[in-house]
Amino acid sequence: MTEQEILEMARGAGIDGCAFIHAEDLVFEFGFRKYCEMNQCGNYGANYGCPPDCGTPLAMKEKAVCYSKALVLQTVQPVTDLSDAVETGALKKKHNARLRVFFDQLEAAGVKGMAIMAGPCSFCSPCAKVSGAPCRFPEKRTSCLSAYGINVAKMCESCGLSWDYGTKHVAFFGIYMMSSIC
Repeated sequence: MTEQEILEMARGAGIDGCAFIHAEDLVFEFGFRKYCEMNQCGNYGANYGCPPDCGTPLAMKEKAVCYSKALVLQTVQPVTDLSDAVETGALKKKHNARLRVFFDQLEAAGVKGMAIMAGPCSFCSPCAKVSGAPCRFPEKRTSCLSAYGINVAKMCESCGLSWDYGTKHVAFFGIYMMSSIC
C-alpha cells in the first residue's frame, strides 16, 4: 500500500488527523514517564503495557526507533469539561477503540507495524498482570506515548497537526510505527 492509500484508509476509519513522519523526527523526553509514575490512571504496575513492566524509557525508545516511519493518528472530540477525568477517559477509550479497528485493517492489508496508543493497553480486560498471569496477547500489547517518552507537541509540529483545541474539544493521539529496520 502507498502512504496515500494508508492515509485515505485512516480517514475512512474515522481518524480526524493523520500524517507520516520519519521515526527519527520523534522527540523522546524521558521526563514524560513521570505522568505514568504518578499513576493517575491506576495502571502503573497493573498493566503489562505500562511502566514499569513495559520497559525502561531507553528500552522503549530503542523499540520505537527500530522503525523508519511513524504514522501519527489523531481524533478530535467535543468535550463538556476538559478537566472531568470520567468524561475524557471515556473519550480516550473511544479513540483507542477506533485506532484498534484501524490497526486491524492495516494488518489485514499486509501493513505490519507497532502500535502506540493513548493510555494503557486495553486489548484484554482485565489485564492478566492483575492476576499475576503472563500476558495473553503479547503481540497485541501496546503502551502509551508517555511510556515511550514521546513529546506530543513536538510530534505535532513535525507532522503539521494541531494538538491544542482549547477547552471545548480534546485531541488524542496514537502512532503506528512501520518499516522495521532492526
